[in-house]
Amino acid sequence: MKKHHKVRVEGEDIYLRKTFMGWGIIYPYKSDNKINWKNLIAGGSWIKLIILIVTIIIILGCVTEYSNTLRIANECLERAVQWKI
Repeated sequence: MKKHHKVRVEGEDIYLRKTFMGWGIIYPYKSDNKINWKNLIAGGSWIKLIILIVTIIIILGCVTEYSNTLRIANECLERAVQWKI
């Protein structure tokens, strides 16, 4: 991990890292030699993880629906060629 700075605000540790875009909060999966499961699994936010999962499911559904539509259209064209319409 790149160098980060630890700041204590109201009894909570906040980790900051400076990038070319400025300062940003990072969510380390391990701090004080203890694993933080929320940061390891969700990257710091359960809501963002849920939004990511829903977005992936929607994209996969669109791809599946599109491929099924192409398959059906191909079958219709094959039948039309067989009937010589």
